[in-house]
Amino acid sequence: MKRAGPMSSDSNLSARLSEYIYKLESIHHAKSWDMPFQHEKACYGMLVFKEAEGDLAIDGRSYAVKRQHIFMLSPGAAVRLHLRPDIAVDYYYLRFYALQAAERQGQFEMAELACPDTLSTSYFPFFLDKIQEMEHKNRSHSGWETMKANILFQEMICVLFKQIVHEEKTDLQQAIALTLEHMELHYAAHITREDLAELAGLSADYYSRSFKKQVHKSPMEYLTDIRINQAKQRLVQSSDSFRSIAQSVGFSDEFYFSRKFKAALGCSPMAYVKKMKYSDRIASLNHLATGDLMALGIEPYAAVMNDAYPIAGRLHNTIAIGDSKPDLEILMSVKPDLIVMSGARHMEKSPKEKLFNQIAPTVTLDFFQSWRIHLQTIAGIVGKEKEARDWLERYDYKAETIRKQLSSRIGGETILILGIGDKQLCVFGQRNIGTVLYGDLHLAAPEGVRHITHYREIDAEELQMYDADRIVLACFRHDGSPRMDRLIRSEALRLYENQTWRHLKAVRNGRVYCMVDSKHLFTSYNALTHDLILDKAHQMLLS
Repeated sequence: MKRAGPMSSDSNLSARLSEYIYKLESIHHAKSWDMPFQHEKACYGMLVFKEAEGDLAIDGRSYAVKRQHIFMLSPGAAVRLHLRPDIAVDYYYLRFYALQAAERQGQFEMAELACPDTLSTSYFPFFLDKIQEMEHKNRSHSGWETMKANILFQEMICVLFKQIVHEEKTDLQQAIALTLEHMELHYAAHITREDLAELAGLSADYYSRSFKKQVHKSPMEYLTDIRINQAKQRLVQSSDSFRSIAQSVGFSDEFYFSRKFKAALGCSPMAYVKKMKYSDRIASLNHLATGDLMALGIEPYAAVMNDAYPIAGRLHNTIAIGDSKPDLEILMSVKPDLIVMSGARHMEKSPKEKLFNQIAPTVTLDFFQSWRIHLQTIAGIVGKEKEARDWLERYDYKAETIRKQLSSRIGGETILILGIGDKQLCVFGQRNIGTVLYGDLHLAAPEGVRHITHYREIDAEELQMYDADRIVLACFRHDGSPRMDRLIRSEALRLYENQTWRHLKAVRNGRVYCMVDSKHLFTSYNALTHDLILDKAHQMLLS
């Protein structure tokens, strides 16, 4: 590794650095001058000084250590660090590998980075945030969190190396974008204009003028907007006090929060909550949410609608805002008061999903939660708690009645739920339609199905592993189009001609029930669908 002088002028350097594989090995956080430091010579090292003064020797070359300095240490380098005991000390030591493809295919070797010893960046707060987040994830001792820490490290290395090699000069627009991201991620923290200007590497006045020219708001106005949008989310989804909500989004007290909220929306937080309880302008972004709303007697004001979930005949006044995905322009134009969708709350939202929150408070029904919790969550937001309780009581009574009838008719006979798609077959497990048949109706699943949570794709020859007494045929990944209708019918014909299929117990005894024509009416995970499945099961199995 070349360590003296400026970055190599090799025109291929940028390409080489972008091709290497970077692997974070460990992070050590030191907060005292007398903590011993020793460079692990088997890999690269990076010293990031938040606070410190002293000197650093690398292979005999001496450098002054000051706050916000970064040093690169090559494998095998002789390093000596001496810090002044009368100055606050706070620094990080990151160990990492930089690997390149070796001549022998499938193997890797240590790469030469050709970096100078000392590095400087105008985005030091950005790097510090990334390092602190990496440190937090590493402490969790979770394999997935460790993977995320390594991804953050690669993002940091990417920004650092781009700046060093001047591959692309960080212009004003990028600097402001960095502060926008910082506000989105850290809106609850105490943030000043000066903090943001320092992050952008600009003077406070010049940063403010440039920000307003680009964003059409001052930095602090933009930050307030983020906090208000986050507060709207919490107001509709939480029963926490206004004081707690105000502090959780970055306001100093509930009175200042209330003034800012009323200035932005024209009503107090209390009035806003009451408005949401009686709003009929609810937009549903997928079938799961639509089914739950309809079970509560609420026809969505706007919804994503397609033939994959054929309930359009039940929606008389709903505005269509898209087929498979919401059209943002239409969604903005209809101005909903509330947006309901399903997803995984723990996952990072896409840029498009983040825009939903700017249109209206967005409730995400966690995919991994029970459909009953989904129903009760929506009911709590729109003031329909009693309706939800009554609905669930009626549902449970119906399920118990049908369960008793099925028990006396088919006893412990096993039922397989087989999905048919475009050249695809799957076995449905304990979720979706299985939630009702195996869960609420207590029907017996074949042995191999009991360990399938959602579904498992199979070949026709694997059907003998699930030789059930009865088989229910349903759709698998039907997009609602006539083309998919034809493809699924073709797959069903191939299945009926398969010898493994013909030898199954349920097929030989004529106990196969087809729901393919209903598309996903009976396979969506929502309250309305599950109530329809109860009726369908009664019709199919007791007729």
